[in-house]
Formats: sequence, structure tokens, C-alpha cells
Amino acid sequence: MGRSLTDRWNRVRGEFALQDLALDVAGKVLLGLGLGALLAAALRPCAWWLVVAGVTCSAVVKTKYWKKFWA
Repeated sequence: MGRSLTDRWNRVRGEFALQDLALDVAGKVLLGLGLGALLAAALRPCAWWLVVAGVTCSAVVKTKYWKKFWA
């Protein structure tokens, strides 16, 4: 049977660096910008909803870990 995601993460966790995470995030941002540019006219009516949804997603994650981080 295949390995679980936890097993896979534990195997690479020691080699994973902040630079790798930053590069991954930059790639996703560039992908999002590219898709946004391609779909700009179609997405214009719901642009503010997308912004609010993105900020909400980020806020949910930040509040989840806020107390644990500053404890």
C-alpha cells in the first residue's frame, strides 16, 4: 500500500527550506497573475468578491495559529 501524506512529509521535512517555500509561493503568485491577466475581462464583475475571499482565507489561517505562534 502507498505511503500516507504524513509519511511523505516526514521524509522531506528535514530538507525543506524557507527558500523552497518562498519559491513555491512565488510560482503560485505568478500563475495567479497570469490567469488573472488572461481572464481579466470575464472576472471584472466579481473582482471585489475574489479579493474579499482571498483576504478571508488568509485571515482564517492566521487566526488559527495566532495564539500558538505568540505563546
